[in-house]
This record gives sequence, C-alpha cells and structure tokens, in this order.
Amino acid sequence: MLLPIFDQLLKIKDRQGISVIYITPMRALNRDLLKRLDFWSKKLGFTVEIRHGDTPQKERRKQSIKPPDFLVTTPETLQAILPGKRLRTHLRHVRWVVIDEVHELAGDRRGVQLTVGLERLRKITDREFQRIGLSATVGNPEQIAAFIAGKSTSEVLQVSPPKEAKYFVEFPHPTDEDHVIAQSLYTAPEAAARLNRIWELVEDHDSTLIFVNSRTNAETLGSKFHQLKRNVAVHHGSLPREERVRVENDFKNGRIKALVCTSTMELGIDIGNVDLTIQYMSPRQVTSLIQRVGRSGHRLDRVSEGAIVAVSTEDILESVAAIQKAREKTVEPVKIHEKALDVLAHQITGAVLESDSPVKTDEAFELVRSAYPYRELTREEFDKVTSFMEKMRHLRIENSHLARGSRTRQYYFENLSMIPDERRYQVIDVSTQQSVGILGEEFMMTKARLGLHFIVKGKVWQIEQISDDARVYVTPVEDPTAAVPGWDGEMLPIPFDLAQHVGRLRSEVAEELGSSDVSTVVGLMEHRWPAERFGIRKVVEELDEHCKMKAPVPTEKRIVIEAFDRFLIIHASFGETVNNTLGEICEELLSRKGLVGNWWADGYRILLELTTTTEELSLDELRSVLFGIEQGVLEQMFNGILHRHFPFGYYMKFIAERFGAMKRGLMYSGDSLRELGLRFRMTPIYDETIREALLLHVDYPRVRGIYKSIRDGSIEVALFRAEENPSPLGFHLLNKHLDVPELVAPETVERDTIERLRYSLDNMTVDLLCFECGALMQAVVVKTLSKKPSCSSCSSGLLAVSSWSTDFLTRILEKKLKAKLLEQGEIDVLSRARRSADLVLSYGRRAVVAQCVYGIGPQTASRILAKMHDEDRSFYKDLLEAKLKFITTRPFWDKP
Repeated sequence: MLLPIFDQLLKIKDRQGISVIYITPMRALNRDLLKRLDFWSKKLGFTVEIRHGDTPQKERRKQSIKPPDFLVTTPETLQAILPGKRLRTHLRHVRWVVIDEVHELAGDRRGVQLTVGLERLRKITDREFQRIGLSATVGNPEQIAAFIAGKSTSEVLQVSPPKEAKYFVEFPHPTDEDHVIAQSLYTAPEAAARLNRIWELVEDHDSTLIFVNSRTNAETLGSKFHQLKRNVAVHHGSLPREERVRVENDFKNGRIKALVCTSTMELGIDIGNVDLTIQYMSPRQVTSLIQRVGRSGHRLDRVSEGAIVAVSTEDILESVAAIQKAREKTVEPVKIHEKALDVLAHQITGAVLESDSPVKTDEAFELVRSAYPYRELTREEFDKVTSFMEKMRHLRIENSHLARGSRTRQYYFENLSMIPDERRYQVIDVSTQQSVGILGEEFMMTKARLGLHFIVKGKVWQIEQISDDARVYVTPVEDPTAAVPGWDGEMLPIPFDLAQHVGRLRSEVAEELGSSDVSTVVGLMEHRWPAERFGIRKVVEELDEHCKMKAPVPTEKRIVIEAFDRFLIIHASFGETVNNTLGEICEELLSRKGLVGNWWADGYRILLELTTTTEELSLDELRSVLFGIEQGVLEQMFNGILHRHFPFGYYMKFIAERFGAMKRGLMYSGDSLRELGLRFRMTPIYDETIREALLLHVDYPRVRGIYKSIRDGSIEVALFRAEENPSPLGFHLLNKHLDVPELVAPETVERDTIERLRYSLDNMTVDLLCFECGALMQAVVVKTLSKKPSCSSCSSGLLAVSSWSTDFLTRILEKKLKAKLLEQGEIDVLSRARRSADLVLSYGRRAVVAQCVYGIGPQTASRILAKMHDEDRSFYKDLLEAKLKFITTRPFWDKP
C-alpha cells in the first residue's frame, strides 16, 4: 500500500514540509509498520517522524524545527498539531493522508473529530490531498469512503487476498479430572473443562492469543490459569502501559506461551508470530471474530486458525452464526456519529485557534459542513452551539465573526481526547513499587477497603493502604475466591443481524426435528456447522425438549410470548439494542395496567417479572396489549420512553465534560447525575445526549419495522403457557435472575446439574467414626467406599458420617465407651451421630453420600433412603431437590 506513495514521494524534488501523514488509532504503534518505514526511509532517502501523546516535550520541540517527509501520528495528536503556527507551515505541503484501521475510528467521536480535522488541514494546504482509508472489516465501505472523503469524490478498492481462515467451535465435556480441579479452583466442572481444553490447545501450538470479551473475563481467566501454574499472562486496557509493553515483549520473545487479552490486541500491536487464536465465549460480532482470528498466521501465505470455546448452547449457536457470516464476508456496518454536537463545539474552537484573525461565521459553518458527518447540519443547530460556547466564554461572537475568548485555548487543548474520562487509581505493589494495574472510581467508592482481596494482572492482591493521591498499595496473596473489579460498559452488544442468524439456525434444527430423531439431526448439523459433535448434540437436545413441550420455537420470523409462574418471557431474536428498546415499550404498556415489577433483556429474549401470576392473565389479551398498538401510539411512546426511562445523567456527564461545562474526571453521586437533565435542558448538551441515545442505546427504526411486520403478518407472535417448568430456551434468562434457578430447570439442564452433584459428592472427603470401637477413619474419599462400608479396625458397619467437629464427636464417643457421664448437649450430639451410623449400617454407601449433601441431615436422609431407589439418577435427583428446598426455606427459619 505504501510503496506507490514512496514512489510518488521520491518524484517531488524540493520537499519542504510534511508530505505524508499516516494516522493510526493506537498510541502503541505497529512495530512492523515502523520497521518497514525505517527500512524504506533509509533505502530511499526520506525522513520519518513518529508523534503521539507520549512523545516527550523536548523531543516535540526538536521535531517541530525540522519537518519530516512522513509523519506517523494519532487523531488526537493531529488535533494538537493543527493550531501550531510553525507546524501549520510544515503541513501546507501534505499530499497524502493514510488512515489505518479506519473502521475503528469511523464508529466513534474520534473519527468524527478527524473528518473535520482533515477539512481544517485542507484549508491549510489550500488544495486537495489524497485520503486513503485502510481496513479489513468494513460492512458499509461506500459510506466509510465518503466519511473520509468529505466533499471529494471517493472510490472503494476491495482486495481479496488468497488468505485462508479456519474456524471451529468447541464445547468441552467435564471429565473426572475436571471435577477434581474444579474443587481446587472454586469453580464449576464445566469451567475447569474449558480451562483444560484451552491449555491443551496452547500446548499444541507455539504462541496463542486467548481473546475474551471483557476485562473482567480476562482477569478471571488469567487468575484461574495462575492458580494452575500455567505460563499465561493478561493484557487489557486497565493495566499500566509499562505492564502491557512488558507482557508484549515477553510473549514475542517466547517467555510467555499464551496471552489472555481483550480487544487491545485486535489492531495489530506487534507481538511476533501467533499460530493460534482462541476466542473464549462467542465473539458477539462478526467484525471481532475476523479481526481476532486474523491475528494468527498474520502473513498472507499462512492460514489464520481460530478456535471458539463456547460456554452454553446459545453460545454455540452464536459462534456458528458468526463463523458462517464471516465466511460470507458479511460484517456489521459501522454506525457513524452524525452531527455530534460536542465534537462540533471542539472543532469550531480549533478553527478559530488556527486562524490569525476572527473567522467569518459563514466560513466556519461551511468548513464544518464539508465533513461527511455534518453534511446535513442546519444553520440553526450550528448557531445554537456557538451561542452556547460564547456563554461559557470558549469563544466570542462579533459582527458575524467567531473570535477567541478567554478560555478558548485552554478548552481546546483540555478536550483533544473524545474518550470519556474517569478517575483512575494506580495499584502499586509494595514490594517492588511497580504499578500492576488500574482500578476505576466505582470499584474504589463501593468495594475497596483495607484487607480486601481482588484480582488484577491475573493475580490476587490484598489492599494494604489507600493514599490521598489516588494510589492503592497492595501485596500479593493466595485466595481462589478473590473478587474481580468490574469495569462497566465494556461488553459488545449482540447485533441485530447476528441474532437473526441465530434465529434461522434454530429454525433449521426445529424443521429437521419435525421429521428425524435427535441422532440423525446431530449428524446432519455436524456436516453443516463448524462445531464438535458433543456441543451440537446439546443444542439439538435442548431444542428437541423445547419442541416436546409443544412450545413454538422462536426464529428470525417468530416472536414467542411464554407465560410461566409470575414471569412473562418474550422470545425475540433481534439483538440487545432492539430487545432493550422493546423491553422499555413492554414495561411502559404493562405498567399502565399495574402488571410489571422488574424486567431484563438479552439478545434473544425479554424477561418481565409481573406483580401477579400469569395464570390469571389472558395471553391473547397480552399479545394485543404488547404488539397490537397502532403506529401513532408507538411514536408517542418513543419520545416519552426516551425522556423518562433513559439514564441521562451518566451519559450526559461525559458530554458536558467534552463541552467544557464540567471538569473532567470528577466523581458525582447518583442524585447529582440525575439533576444534570434539568441543569442542561434546552442546551446543546441535552440535544447531544438525545442524539447519542438514539444512535447507540435504542433502535427505533428497527422496532418500527418489527411492529409493521407484525401488522402485515410477516412476523408471527406465538403464545405458550408453561406449567411446571419454563421452556429450555426461556430458562436461559431465568437462570440469571431467579434466586434458585435449579428449581425450575428444564430436563436437559437438570440432568447436567444432577451429574455435577454426583461428581462433586463422589470426590468429597468425609470422616467416618465407628460406634463399636471408636476408631476414626479420616479424609475418606466417598467414591473409594465399598457398597457396604465397614470399620478398618473392627469391621463394624456402624459408622457415623462427620464432615465437621470430628474431634469433638470423637471425644464424646470415647467418654461414652468408657461409661463416663455425659452432659445433655453431648448426649444430643451423640444421638444425632448414632442416627447417622444406623443409616450407614442399613443403607451402606448411599447413606454416606446422602449425608454429604449440604442441608441434608439424618432425618431427611432417612426419608430419601427409605424410597429404595432402583437407579442412581432418581436417588441423586431426590438429593438435589432436598438441597434446593433447604436453600430456599433456610432464610425463614429464624424469623418469628
């Protein structure tokens, strides 16, 4: 890509300033790029300069004296350069601007800021320069080309290199070893199975990137690998830059075999050769999948290899859908922030700053409208922003001109970054005085305290001191139950198109199940889907159970309203943004009838907790209430919902900061945030908050389309009333929000839970105390016991099960055997233990198993054992039900 530019660059005989600007979204510049630039610059005789926010001041002064031919920089640094008088002289000679990873910039305010910056640069050069955008994953290339071109013509060049990518979905099944490991890690056997499978894949390759969808997941996974003593490090944006660089170098040099990372590793940071990419859980977006798997086998002559380790049946379907769309080269379109008013305010002050005299308001307006995101900006909107900026003294309006105000320069340079500011606390290791991580203000305000154990960098730390200068001093400790700091707003939403594809996959399976058995359908899907057989079987079995309940299968063209107990589950394969919007509408409609308490949503369903049981409600009437409303009523609801339900304060705070109306990085209480809506009403800050919400947080156009499709019959709304248990697909969301979801688990989930309970009990250790001779058998593994356990000293079968206070019980029995007088409390303890021993004598090993279950004593165990179960599954099912009953009733025991 750069060689033609180098060729043209050499043809310019008298190079007097910067000819090429290469813009990258990352400060951590691609070292491969820098190596290539260094090689060609020496070979061809041109100069290269790298300039970004971390460039030392002394180096910046030196760079500004003699201009390079080729400038590598970031969008923020370009904004800082534009107003500089000497640098503007160097910029007059720019002929090419190359924007790397343009999709990354086009989707947020940084890209909008850049487009106006390019128009400001064009004014400086007084001629058009060529603008080149580079990306491997753009779903709307024509629009992105127009985005960077402004009013100039644009051309899309789509190159399809012979680059092969392999994808596969895995769903590990827990083994006996996984159950043992799970106990030591304080996690589920399924999670242990995934950890072991990931490590097997790592061991089979030289270097592996393990991508996760959030910093929280990165820390959790890193911590588990650390407990297992695996050579794995963690990399994400809340680690100090020095730590990230150290980890990158260690990985590149082979000192670290695998790296657990977030999207920080998507964009080409140089870490050497990677021969495998693992995605833990669904990538949630096709773009992310392509970018992440593309990090392995990075050269054109190598195959990019990626494995997705799924955690649920829905995760499997979502991963398969993402792979199929990646193979079709169907990626998500980039959402552009059109007419972002906070960026507009900043760029107007930039245009004023870089002019030696006041700028005509008309000229400033036309300059901004030259940028694609502002092509439809009205003069009224522009004037409202400039008037607001004048009130804050960020500029002055004089005789139809815009001039510098007392705060113009300060405001402009304090707001070069469009990334929201949040106060950060440096985590310092006391032993080394090195920074090991960064904690957010919410965690510090709500959870941090001296002595707290938490996870950062995949390791556990204890807080020793919290200083006034935002530093947290820690020491390393071992604690498998330590907490992971939460970072809000970091998980990518499941997009509409991907959720629709999952709906189509469910429809495909349901159709096959209509004429074939489970095994046949599994075989068919194994040939169609890039997933292993065990995972496919789980998906098919779940849908088979769903169909056997006579429940309609939700698809891309079918919404299902499911009623269960006091819950209404609306199955809708529309993605998270659409479902959140639908959830707001459903809550509003049901609230008018006093029917709804709480509600939740994910990418495939909306869960409404009602104030009454659904048995008292007509499902036909509910369908009419929720989906039978007219278009006019729907439009009225849109406006009301946005203003009443949207969390304005949280988002408005960041927008107000970018306008310079609030100081950046300060912490505000909930009440203060709620007051911002009133404080900034009728201002551009309020308008911008509404614009952002309509773009990112709600999706009214698609919701309009859904209601229209329901009216014309192209989308069906089916009904289902569940009786004893919810449908398997409905259980996915209930599982997250019910106090004890196992009580209503569908058969496939219940079967897995029972199997997990059996493995856990088999690997448990207990003490057995012989009532005949007083001998104690300590730390006996349950699965090693014979069908009829007996004392190792006297062969008696009268063995009491003891999992706590064994020493106390042993001393009491010893007193009894020696005919010593016992106190009443000791008699009670011994009587209970004798009942336990009688059960073991009568029922053998099963009596030991039953009494190992949390909440089951001799009385409950006796009732269960008396059923004389013919098969293990029914025995363990009764144990599970007894445990769940204890958990749900225990909180009420002590109440009067």
